[in-house]
Amino acid sequence: MKKTIALLAFLSFTLTYCGQKKAEEDPNKMLYNEVMDIHDEVMPSMEELYRLKKNLEEKVKNSPDLVENKKQEMEKTILLLDSASKSMMVWMREFSPEEYEKEAQRDYLEEELKRVQSVKDVMLKALDEGRKVAQDQ
Repeated sequence: MKKTIALLAFLSFTLTYCGQKKAEEDPNKMLYNEVMDIHDEVMPSMEELYRLKKNLEEKVKNSPDLVENKKQEMEKTILLLDSASKSMMVWMREFSPEEYEKEAQRDYLEEELKRVQSVKDVMLKALDEGRKVAQDQ
């Protein structure tokens, strides 16, 4: 029994170590993981973007006596939230590293890293603005 446990532990360690070593040796895989890490960091915020947008739309709709500059600020923020959400959806739809050969894939992934970072920046800005405007109401 002890031999079986020791063998399983050894195999588990070996497979894990070899898997990590292989990923570390493949620069494209490392770059891909970097791109996906950024995506995975901000993707859960999509729901909040949607909720903030709907909340502000309801406030504009249900407040006919809203001061004009406040209404404009809310409408501008709604557009920002919508744009941020759409930018993530477009990026995800267009992301397709499998279409590229190994050499071209590196260039592609470097560009996608910049694109997904830009999507992240837009989303974080929209979330900050949306939260601020929603709180002011």
